[in-house]
Amino acid sequence: MLSTSSLAAIAMLASAAAAVPNVKARATDAESLTPWVTVGDNGTPVTITPVQTTIDGTATVISGAPHDLTGTVFTQTSYGEITTSTGTAPAPTATAADGSGSFLKCNNKDGANAPWCRPDEGAIMYPGTTYYLTWDSTYFTPNTTVTVQGNYLNATTGEVTSQAFESDKMVATWGYWKLAATSDLMQGQSAMNISLQIVALNTTTGTRSTFVKGPTIQIANVPTYHKAPAAPPSGAALYIALPTVFGFIILCVVGGCLWNRKTRKIELGNVMSRSRHGFGLGKPRAGLSQRRKERKAAERVQLMEREIAAGGGQVYRDQPDWIDIPRRDSDALGSLAGTPTDERFHQPGARDGSARPQAGAERNYFRDELHRQDEDRR
Repeated sequence: MLSTSSLAAIAMLASAAAAVPNVKARATDAESLTPWVTVGDNGTPVTITPVQTTIDGTATVISGAPHDLTGTVFTQTSYGEITTSTGTAPAPTATAADGSGSFLKCNNKDGANAPWCRPDEGAIMYPGTTYYLTWDSTYFTPNTTVTVQGNYLNATTGEVTSQAFESDKMVATWGYWKLAATSDLMQGQSAMNISLQIVALNTTTGTRSTFVKGPTIQIANVPTYHKAPAAPPSGAALYIALPTVFGFIILCVVGGCLWNRKTRKIELGNVMSRSRHGFGLGKPRAGLSQRRKERKAAERVQLMEREIAAGGGQVYRDQPDWIDIPRRDSDALGSLAGTPTDERFHQPGARDGSARPQAGAERNYFRDELHRQDEDRR
């Protein structure tokens, strides 16, 4: 029979296992036996210690820590792409909107950066996520009241400028505080450095007595997503793609040349002959139908002019009637302007010998020359 202490131990393990949702048995390994803490929706932490047992001859760990806390290979999905990374697990975060989640129990009472465990130095935290800040609860005396502070840090000078946040008072044995990162902590900048510290209060006076410096974190915006460039084709894909592409290009070039040759053929007769398509380059001869239209239009215009003239109206013409306009060249020709050139106006005594010029009359040599040329043409 089991002793009373054994029954009590089994009952405690059963109650602890029941408090953890979706806990499954897992293979035995060193990390799976690490104690871990689960946080409920009320913020109260519960420490769970895994138990190693044997089921059907197989070594099994009951209430082991989740793989997200103890694993070294992590798979994450971001913007629809699955990435795999190895190394230290990322900073523990709440898995629900109410701040509930889990993290590994911190054991760093005398190590580097004691008593802090997470986050790591230089960790980047993004707005919209709740992170767990953890420390070793055994570092402080029992019933010690502490607060967690965050101070803005000048990255160039290392000087603390102002306070970013401060938690409510809590007992140090909780060993954690959840930080809800918000964009307000960035103060309009792309990133801000914050130095963490734990402040222990004097149990008697309530004043701050001890300051335990912690890691420096950075609150920054989520980095812009850049899709990785597609890998160039290689192997069989390259052997098939290259001939296909070059074949298509050659086909397009040859087809374009044949089409141009067919549609842009120039005959020699089109250039040399004036009787086939025109009287000159770029000025084709009007067709028969076009000439008929122009002739009918001219006939209609003439008919309208006759009707207007018969009615006593005046017909408009683009060119003036030179018969009714007097000559305006007398000023330029002088005495030659009114000189008749017809033979009937010749004076007797011209070159034909029919008469001689009258005495005292001046001979017109220009008129005689014109008359001589007319006689020679006859």
